[in-house]
Amino acid sequence: MIGKIASRRGALVLGLAATGAMAQETEAEFQPFTFAGTVVAREITGLSYETGGCIVSVSDSARRTGAAESGQLLVELDAQDAELALETAKARVADLEAAVAEKQLAIDAAEANVDRRAQELAFVGKEFARNEQMFRRGLINESTMEGVESRMMNADFAADQAKETLASAISAKKRAEIALDIGQLDLQSQQVAHAALQLRAPYAGVLLGFAPNVGDCVSAGASAAQIYAPEKKSVEVFVRVDQLVAQQSSGVTIGAPVRIARINGQACGGSFTWIGTEADLEHQYVKSSIEVDEDCAAALYLNEAVEVETLPDPA
Repeated sequence: MIGKIASRRGALVLGLAATGAMAQETEAEFQPFTFAGTVVAREITGLSYETGGCIVSVSDSARRTGAAESGQLLVELDAQDAELALETAKARVADLEAAVAEKQLAIDAAEANVDRRAQELAFVGKEFARNEQMFRRGLINESTMEGVESRMMNADFAADQAKETLASAISAKKRAEIALDIGQLDLQSQQVAHAALQLRAPYAGVLLGFAPNVGDCVSAGASAAQIYAPEKKSVEVFVRVDQLVAQQSSGVTIGAPVRIARINGQACGGSFTWIGTEADLEHQYVKSSIEVDEDCAAALYLNEAVEVETLPDPA
């Protein structure tokens, strides 16, 4: 019995020793590498003028600090002609709305006339029926009956005419509504043209090349500046092909963690997000990109030289 226990303890010790050896072997397989990298913006958005004109105002804070808040007005172009066109379009829409209201009044009047003519026709129809019976009994002569028939025809004609007038009024209102829709589209177009005279920041970020001056005239599509989010930065590095295909793990894989060190000793975390598929013919380097953790990326400068060290994957 004692021999069996000793044997089991020996096997357990051997198992633990083997596990430790495997862990040491795994750690030994990882060979950390250090690269020289350059800080770049993850995404840079170009800002351009949507229309041409002369600059009448520039944001002093944006030009002084080189930063902008989301939706901040950066540059405004001369809006005199655009404002005149916008006010003209608004007046046109108001006139067309009044025209639609007038057409509705015409429809209301035509509907009332249709009802009135229908009542007259019904009244004359009853009179015609009574006189027809009296004519058959010989109580009235033929000339009297012809007079009643004439009134019946006139009432029927007036009822048809009232219906035609109503249909014409409805058609006129539809045409007025179409004209109003066209006027409102023109107003929207003028509003868009007026808004295009204002250059605003699409999101909060840092401006690059922002140097407009009041009085300068620009053309549509001309570049005004570039903007990027300071917390969204990457580090570009060049990895040798032999480091990518080595038997030992170098930590250069998509999602692998890295340590990004600055000259002053500060460090940021990050991970590989892209590894190129084409090597440089002369030096056999592959361009790769590392995404910097957003909690410390804002402190890094664009084009700053940093040192990148690969780390073992905790998984």
